[in-house]
Parts: sequence; C-alpha cells; structure tokens
Amino acid sequence: MPLFKKVFNTNYTLIVWHLTEDEGFFLPHISNFSVCPEKLDRIHVPQRRNEWLASRYIAWNTAKELEGYCDGIWSDEHNKPHFKNSTLQLSVSHAKPYVAVLIHKTMPCGVDIEEKKEKLIILAPKFLTANELQQANGKLEAFALAWGAKEAVYKQHGRKQLIFKENILLSGLDSIGLSGEITCNLHLTEEDTTITLHYEYFDNHIFVYTV
Repeated sequence: MPLFKKVFNTNYTLIVWHLTEDEGFFLPHISNFSVCPEKLDRIHVPQRRNEWLASRYIAWNTAKELEGYCDGIWSDEHNKPHFKNSTLQLSVSHAKPYVAVLIHKTMPCGVDIEEKKEKLIILAPKFLTANELQQANGKLEAFALAWGAKEAVYKQHGRKQLIFKENILLSGLDSIGLSGEITCNLHLTEEDTTITLHYEYFDNHIFVYTV
C-alpha cells in the first residue's frame, strides 16, 4: 500500500494512499481497527469492502502515530466514523484506486476524493446554485471541486439534513488552480459558518478537505 500524499499540520494530518492490497491484507487486523467488524458483512461490492477496510486500517495506524494508541473506530447513526476513547476527529473517503483519511486533533473535519467524470457536467445543476454554475463556467475541474467540497462539508457537519444547493454555498470556483483554497458558507437556520477548504488535483482526481 504505497503512500501517495501526506500533509502534516499542527492541527491535522491528511493521508492519501494508492490502494493496491486486497482484503486478505487487512482482515487479520480488523478486530484491532474496527469496533464493529460485523459491519463489513453489510458491504457486498468487493471494491467497497476493500476501501472500507483500508480507510480504517490507515486511520488506526495514523492515530497510533499521533497518540500512541488507538482503541478502534466506530460509526454513528449517520455513518460518520469516530475513534473510540479519543478526542481525535476523523473523516474518510475513497475513489478507486485512492483512499483518503483526514484526522483533526480537536475539531470535526471532512475530506472527499473524487475522480473527474464527465457525468458531473450533467449533474451540476442538481447540486450547484445559479451563482455557483456561473462561477464554474462549464469547466469539469470546477464541477469536480464543487462536488468534492460540498461532500467534505457534509461529512464535517456529520448529519443528514443538509441540502447541497441550499445549505452549502461555495465561492472561488472561478479562480481555481492545480491546488489552493476555496470558501464555503454553511447556511443553517440558526447561523451561518464560513469554512475554508484546501484542494489539490492529481491523476484525473481531486481531493478536498476542511481545515
């Protein structure tokens, strides 16, 4: 399992792996990194099973590096992963053949990794506002970034009530490069929150994460 990218910050660690192993590599360790290993039985697509195993295996190893221990990972009713007996915050994502893991020391976080697919051009009006569509200006790179950014914010929020076109509003899609930052306004009934996201394009993919 080769390391593709590691970003280490005072507050967070981002790991991106190029997944080459099969289930047999991870299964001997499953009782160590998963509090509920039976969840794997509910995943029937082989690629998804392997990505589930890999993301938690990587998170487990990274948490041990950061804290010296890791009691495993569990998922709440919204399927958001958490470390057991730790204040570390976790988010995971995968897009064949890559797996991304983001760990923040104290704050909820979100990461998403996406492949640039042409179908995003068709889907864009369903998840982007008119203003965001104007910013994107028909560019596939902007659509991939927008989808990844909204997914990352959705994961950070950790609940299911968010609507991409109404609650997660982006700015900066008209001035993107190969890497950089964009801003999100998380618009909720009780308050608005500004969230900064980092992104980087690579190998026809993009990863985006909250900081």
